[in-house]
Amino acid sequence: MSTGPHSPIMDTLKAIFLLTALCTGTGFALQCYTCTGKASNTNCMNATNCTAASTYCKTSVVSGGIGSLSAATISKSCESDCKATSLNVLIVSGTVSCCSTDLCNKSGATSVKSSYAILALCLGLFLTLIRNPSL
Repeated sequence: MSTGPHSPIMDTLKAIFLLTALCTGTGFALQCYTCTGKASNTNCMNATNCTAASTYCKTSVVSGGIGSLSAATISKSCESDCKATSLNVLIVSGTVSCCSTDLCNKSGATSVKSSYAILALCLGLFLTLIRNPSL
């Protein structure tokens, strides 16, 4: 059995490595929801295969209002760099959230804040029950 540079075993191994490299490059691309300037999250659910350079799914929400008048704009994208931010200025607020798993930017960025509030409420209730088991 020959194991030189042009042997059948070496040719088979090269083919396996090439096939693995091709499948790995296309099979593990991040998927994000993408849209630009939509009025609601339900209109912003277009699943997209990101480029290999993209490692984050980014969601940006800008909202504002006066009295009973309010408006919001949501955008989602694939990004190679992302920094979570939150800004409130008078009647306008903006939030950017970042995540790095497939289709992780399903919900709008503002809902992230409410999930933290619910988590904190549950933790507070749990601690109260531990301190006062007679409740």
